[in-house]
Amino acid sequence: MVGRPRVVAIASDLGREAAAIALSIAPGHSAAHCAQGMLYSAAGQLDEAAKAFERALATDSALGTAHGFAGYNAAFLGRAGETVPAIERARDLDGSERRRSIWFFFGGFAELLLQRTETAIPLFHKSLERNPSYGSAQLFLAAALFATGRHKEAADPAAKFRALYPQRRTRAFEQLWLSRSISAAYRAQIRPAFEIRGLGLAN
Repeated sequence: MVGRPRVVAIASDLGREAAAIALSIAPGHSAAHCAQGMLYSAAGQLDEAAKAFERALATDSALGTAHGFAGYNAAFLGRAGETVPAIERARDLDGSERRRSIWFFFGGFAELLLQRTETAIPLFHKSLERNPSYGSAQLFLAAALFATGRHKEAADPAAKFRALYPQRRTRAFEQLWLSRSISAAYRAQIRPAFEIRGLGLAN
């Protein structure tokens, strides 16, 4: 999401083509459907992504990754209320420690969109415990802490986020997250996260 647009677009196109080839050989391959959904979602093709995740779960209802990314995709469609149950299901099914950071971030992100900020904060902390360099978790933890008036606490994740991306303006990240979806509900939910002042992130 933060790479050079042309490189990202080429990689995404190649990935979707590879998934399509795999599915032409094995139409019922649940992991290939899931990978296809993840690529569609990253490219902003959210309805196509939702269908791909549905196909993945139709062939393997216990595929935790599909539950998790389907829930994340739902948030961009303006249905963040579906995200948390999906993430809980993913955590139950997928015991892989390496994915825990992602699941906790997805859950925190949905809670933030739903304005359940106090619930979002510990989820972001848990995500960062497992992956301290997770930039999106740093950004939204700073936003959540700032929104609850905990400005001094917010300064630490804000500084760490800025250190990860010193050359990029926060406005670019705001546009990046807005560009994930045309859903009016999602856009209304995500905008307050970028109303950050006094943290070196409002430029």
